[in-house]
Amino acid sequence: MLFSLRNKTTAIKKALSMKKITNSRKPHFKSGLLIVLLSLLFQGCIQQKTEKPKVIYINSYHKGHPSSDQIMDAIWKAFPADSFQLVTYIMDTKRNPSQDYVEKKAAQLFDSIRIIEPDVVIVSDDNAVKYLIQPYFSGIDIPVVFCGVNWSDTEYDLKAVKLTGMLEILPLAETLITMKSFYPAMKKLLVLTENTTTSRKEKLILDSLYNRVGLSVRHELVDDFESWKTHFEEGNKTYDIIYISTNGAIKGWNNVEAENFISKNILVPVVTCEDFMMSYAVFGITKVAEEQGIWAATTAKKILKGENPSDIPVTRNMKSKIWLNTKLAEKINFQPDKEFIENAEIVN
Repeated sequence: MLFSLRNKTTAIKKALSMKKITNSRKPHFKSGLLIVLLSLLFQGCIQQKTEKPKVIYINSYHKGHPSSDQIMDAIWKAFPADSFQLVTYIMDTKRNPSQDYVEKKAAQLFDSIRIIEPDVVIVSDDNAVKYLIQPYFSGIDIPVVFCGVNWSDTEYDLKAVKLTGMLEILPLAETLITMKSFYPAMKKLLVLTENTTTSRKEKLILDSLYNRVGLSVRHELVDDFESWKTHFEEGNKTYDIIYISTNGAIKGWNNVEAENFISKNILVPVVTCEDFMMSYAVFGITKVAEEQGIWAATTAKKILKGENPSDIPVTRNMKSKIWLNTKLAEKINFQPDKEFIENAEIVN
């Protein structure tokens, strides 16, 4: 009897002891589960925060071309890596202008874009719009911001593209009118530039501008430096003024040789609307290429925040700079007044 009682007492104590152990474990289990849930929730929040907006930027030209470099630098600065996933593609279509190359490059880029699935695409200059955006983005729900498209976008069929952009309007009329105030007898203009999509486009649309200024025009679109030099030398003997646009696609171009050649052969005013061409021109009112990149990046950020591209009107650039190359001005005896010089950036 005593043995039985002792056994029962021991069993009861063991049972009570096991109950205490079980009860003591329950709060730990609950708190452990709570920690796991909080951890998963926290990780989800972190993952949500680190899902950066995906932006693709496509440069029509190449690194080293001054205008597109300024646009590209402005875009890079606007999308820091800690807040955005920015992917840049270089089309390199100035140095590789053949239609076959450009079309294949555009097709490759579109394949990459489909894989990345960006939140917005930014493109600069005409070739990206003509060969990539126009044929591939119609009806696609990827917003596009363009910049650096020269003079007009109406020749591209972009009605079904979800886009907006900034046109590049060069201060060409202002440049020519300014020079005509110094040379009122000026009648004949030679346009000497590279043979590219943009130059061919300008040839078609700008004759009315030249006529309004009172100038008859001849266009020479060249592929190589030797041809450029030939037309430059002949142009100085035949025309009253020469407009040089850009040189990035002119094969064999040599900066030092060009400066020496121009200094030796210049007889009439040579003007430009590109700041990087002022080593070869007497006078220029030039665009500010960075303006295009800043606007494109700012607009892309608005779209990332939910603004519809169709609610953002296509606009144009507004900033410009006045330049004077004093060495070349002296060569042709161009002597502007003191106020003119004080307002100009000087190249010497």
